[in-house]
Amino acid sequence: MNKGEVQSLLDQIQQPAGLSQEQREGLSAGVDSPWWLSVLLGLAAWVSSLFLIGSLVGPSVLLLDGPAGMGLAGMLMLCAGLWLFGRPGVFPEQMGLAFALGGQGLLVYVLADAMAASDELRTAAIVCLPLSAGLLLAPGSILFRRLCALLVFASIAVLLGSGPGLTLYGLLLACMAIVSWLLRSSWVSARYALHLRALTDAATLMALLLALYGHQGLLDVMSQHTSAITAPAGVWLLIHLGPGLLLLLTLGWLLRSELVRTRIAVLLAAGLLLLLTYQAPGLLISCALGLAVYHAGSRSWSVLVPAFALFYLAEFYYSLHISLLHKSLLLCASGLSLLAIRQGLKSLLWRPL
Repeated sequence: MNKGEVQSLLDQIQQPAGLSQEQREGLSAGVDSPWWLSVLLGLAAWVSSLFLIGSLVGPSVLLLDGPAGMGLAGMLMLCAGLWLFGRPGVFPEQMGLAFALGGQGLLVYVLADAMAASDELRTAAIVCLPLSAGLLLAPGSILFRRLCALLVFASIAVLLGSGPGLTLYGLLLACMAIVSWLLRSSWVSARYALHLRALTDAATLMALLLALYGHQGLLDVMSQHTSAITAPAGVWLLIHLGPGLLLLLTLGWLLRSELVRTRIAVLLAAGLLLLLTYQAPGLLISCALGLAVYHAGSRSWSVLVPAFALFYLAEFYYSLHISLLHKSLLLCASGLSLLAIRQGLKSLLWRPL
């Protein structure tokens, strides 16, 4: 958001929010500095934080030998980071992020090591899950909240392990993210809007990453490694049909105000496209998320989600579970279907002035 957009937004909210002139100047001060200066300040803050963290952790470990020293250093770093988040400016914010993440990492390491379990990764996830969930509600920058939400979802993924449950978890995150993006206008002014935005961003990223587990090559590998685990047939059916159903539901919600014949035509055309691309669930999930983030008006995700869609399209093309001729015919048919859908939508949705 540039300076002109910020000033226009402040003009709209100054009187309803009761902002004084000093508060308005403080809010608009963040857009006065150029982006390159913010980058330099962020780099300087991280370098300074690394020096300060090194000078803090070393004496703490020497004075208090063992995990107690590292735990104390982690607590001090975490408290310092949360305090720095309350200071205005890019430099304190980046320093607070470095201190908070460093302290959180030390606490997870110390607590996981104290549990002395055989599976270190799952133990770290058990410790990281409640700690990150608590820090998500603590004061902090939007980037810190996003990272905490991402750690929460990643910890759950580690605890689930590789298998059908992980694929279903990715579908659930995609559903949560799509619903949140589609209903963004209803929660954007809520009290916990920043926390909901952090959870939405983290769920979107995790859903895009976990969509890879729905592709046939990885499903075959999972079925071999989890032969002892008997999953119901309905679970595998949901894994294969879930991405397409998610895309159809997203389209149905976006077209809810259109004519019935328009909705039926679009959904039938989308169903034909699903039959051609059902073996690339990551592509279908990316398309559904792309429609949702575009509807919500998120510029950054409107660029990132198509990049994931291209990746999953390439993954499908270079996969080995079907022949190259079969894949080429499917992609050609999908492209022709998209062109036909585009022409049909132009004739259905075009309205003369």
